[in-house]
Amino acid sequence: MEEEEKKEEVELGLYLIKEVFEEDVEESKTKYIISPIRSGNKIMYEGSIVVIGDVNAGAEIVAGENIVVLGDLRGVAHAGAKGNKKAIIAADNIEAPQLRIANLLWENEGENESNDKLKTYAHVENNEIVLTSY
Repeated sequence: MEEEEKKEEVELGLYLIKEVFEEDVEESKTKYIISPIRSGNKIMYEGSIVVIGDVNAGAEIVAGENIVVLGDLRGVAHAGAKGNKKAIIAADNIEAPQLRIANLLWENEGENESNDKLKTYAHVENNEIVLTSY
């Protein structure tokens, strides 16, 4: 008899964080998604997520570690969803309405619209999410 594999549902999110911490995330289990993420879709994973394609407005990505988008990030992204403030979010272009790292929140107030350089990297500095260009 073959035993059926049981898949555990990953539950991650802003309100599920009980404790914040800082732990290096240079190495982590990674899920690769090779397609755009469409509006209405939500991707959750305990490790890092790499999307090869755009994350469209109305989509959501939640990762226990880092998020990297090889494309435009227009949906909501939550890295460090287990509470890690050292997690990062990187994309070719960040136009997301909201970014979350651990228990911190950043809301887009049209920063990219007036800048020549696109914001491509989000991390925590002095207990707030900072976006920079590279």
